[in-house]
Amino acid sequence: MLSTALRVLVRCWPALLAWYLLGWTLRALVIRLAAFVANASDLFGLLILPLAILAQLAAFVGMYLAIRRELPHLGRVDDVEVGEAAPGAIRRWRETLLAAILPFFLLYVAWNLIRTDLLDYFGSALEQADLLGGGNVANTSIPLSVMTATLVVVAFGLRWLLGRFAAKLPRWTAAVATYLEAVWVLVLLLVIQDLVAQVPPWLATRRMFAWAVDGWAGIVDSLPWLGTVGDVVGWTLGQTGTLIALPLAWLAIASIIYFGTMPRSKRPAPTTLSKASERWSRMPVWLRRIGTRISAGLVDRWGPVALAARLIWRSGPIALGTYLLAFAVVTAAGTWLTLGIYRLLGPHETGWWYGASDAVEVVVMAITGVLQVCLVAAAFDHALRSDEAEALIDEAGDVVSSAAAPAAGQPTS
Repeated sequence: MLSTALRVLVRCWPALLAWYLLGWTLRALVIRLAAFVANASDLFGLLILPLAILAQLAAFVGMYLAIRRELPHLGRVDDVEVGEAAPGAIRRWRETLLAAILPFFLLYVAWNLIRTDLLDYFGSALEQADLLGGGNVANTSIPLSVMTATLVVVAFGLRWLLGRFAAKLPRWTAAVATYLEAVWVLVLLLVIQDLVAQVPPWLATRRMFAWAVDGWAGIVDSLPWLGTVGDVVGWTLGQTGTLIALPLAWLAIASIIYFGTMPRSKRPAPTTLSKASERWSRMPVWLRRIGTRISAGLVDRWGPVALAARLIWRSGPIALGTYLLAFAVVTAAGTWLTLGIYRLLGPHETGWWYGASDAVEVVVMAITGVLQVCLVAAAFDHALRSDEAEALIDEAGDVVSSAAAPAAGQPTS
């Protein structure tokens, strides 16, 4: 695994670095534009902001696709056989981007990776606001409101319509569908994040919960060790999410990208899937319509993730532990690298650091980002090394190779 990651890094680092810097540049420009527009209208600012995260996702998709030739085990299971059709490069990138929006945005918000984007967004809005001239500044939060609710509903509805009639519409509407998917997913997740953040203060001010809050405070005061245990448990859960869940989430993103670009087989579906389809066809028509509406695209969107989880689990504890440890080392190396660069640059005036700190941050993020992509791709490739893994993929049929196609049809949550 580590040798594969090193080989990918040596052979592909220029392309990886170019993709990363392109995504970072587009993100910075879009955030500044969104902040400028938000000072005049919060609505139009929210319509532009998702493009910043979408630019980063597009760059990550480009990075993973740029190194797929260097992954030997992926190439073995990804060969175009008789009866299969391989999608073109542009179509592969476009469909993969659309399929990865929802999982990537979930990862981006759940681990608060979006915090930097929001800080840059609101900071840029404040910087560009003409406060002395009576100008406005964008809101520093995205709460549940009539505007945000309407935006989510309209974007989701338009996205559904484009997917419903995708076969009859021009190809350029796929770009519009991608944008609408990014809008409704991001705004909805930000609203949910804002609502969740307000739950603890709200509970603390409710009379019906006051007895529980006061009772717990009394118990902690009488048993100080209980508070310490609670702090330790909270810290452990937080570290578990960072050290285990986050690396696995990136593997899930990689699975959607790589499985979604595999050749689409024209062979019959697996036996188990055929039997399930046969039983489903015996159900009443009204029940099948409801089930199809509810689950449209859901299985296809998350099928590659489920398959990747099975492959990673079967790769063994040593391989999984090596990946998690290496990911943690790369993540920690970013902090140490930043500190080392600061020490190397030496002392300077505060004004000098205002300009230099951003450049240092970009350099460190680019290095760690490239290393993480190489490591994630190598870990995914390592999970495909056995004949058992190849058989598992063949048994799954086109569930793994059509993840992007349903995404172009229906939005799923």
